[in-house]
Amino acid sequence: MVVESSSSPIIPGLTDDVAELCVSKIPRSSFQITSQVCRRWRSFLRSQHFAAVRKLTGTVEEFLCVLMESECGRDVYWEVFDASGNKLGQIPPVPGPLKRGFGVAVLDGGKIVFFGGYTEVEGSGINSTTVSASADVYEFDPANNSWRKLAGMNIPRYNFAFAEVNGLLYVIRGYSTDTYSLSNAEVYNPKTNQWSLMHCPNRPVWRGFAFAFSSKLYAVGNGSRFIDIYDPKTQTWEELNLEQSVSVYSYTVVRNKVYFMDRNMPGRLGVFDPEENSWSSVFVPPREGGFWVRLGVWNNKVLLFSRVCGHETLMYDLDKEKGSKWRVCDQIKPSASQLASVLINF
Repeated sequence: MVVESSSSPIIPGLTDDVAELCVSKIPRSSFQITSQVCRRWRSFLRSQHFAAVRKLTGTVEEFLCVLMESECGRDVYWEVFDASGNKLGQIPPVPGPLKRGFGVAVLDGGKIVFFGGYTEVEGSGINSTTVSASADVYEFDPANNSWRKLAGMNIPRYNFAFAEVNGLLYVIRGYSTDTYSLSNAEVYNPKTNQWSLMHCPNRPVWRGFAFAFSSKLYAVGNGSRFIDIYDPKTQTWEELNLEQSVSVYSYTVVRNKVYFMDRNMPGRLGVFDPEENSWSSVFVPPREGGFWVRLGVWNNKVLLFSRVCGHETLMYDLDKEKGSKWRVCDQIKPSASQLASVLINF
């Protein structure tokens, strides 16, 4: 019987620093198998030092993290897929009670940030004064597979627009406790772990969405005919006339274009090109579920998640030249209804 020693080499015949570089090239989809090689490999693959070595060598993989809700709506959990569509398992749930109207973003390329939202007192509804907004902010670090609580927002809020611009997280408008409509914004700096209140144009809008383009923040409010554009360098706002109002309930950004689902355009996928300031739309194959769909992105392709049809996922391939760009995505098969999805690099 051979007893493994913690001092035994990772790979016989190689120094540990060279062996670490070799092992760091192993894709995460193979971790379950490679961790069985020996105890030393298993310990190394699970360590934060391994994550640091991968980052140092530039061995970074892209993962799709999908937040899902069970049929009864009581259980919320994450599933993780790699670039080949392999389901790698789950990540721990977000701490605290189940929330609605929250925001999910990615900072520093690989850390998921879950912020805001609301909870309901049992027996109450969204129009009730017993809705309680949250200012809580949590960060998931894949290097240690755990969440930690960050500094909270200055004002509890939900149903807000949000976007990451040059490493800073912006939260725009929304509602606070007792459904009070907010007309301000906040910005989070992950380097200082601080939130700062900031002015934003006061518009009577419901939620909407936001995105980054050319190092500027673009905020679009549902029901508004304007895009509010914030320049962090000059700390000033300007407005762009949309010449149409939108009612967006899901969106994603692929290759600097915004793809969105609009209640005013059933059966169509809206497309906004901020560089050309142009609007267009594409046909979406009919599926049951009406508005109960969410958009995401994976491998530079638009994903459309359905709450019915066995949680089917459609994929819109921007590079396909002939035939329909839509097809069923056999690789990405969430086990429940999708609430949100993000891409992380780790």
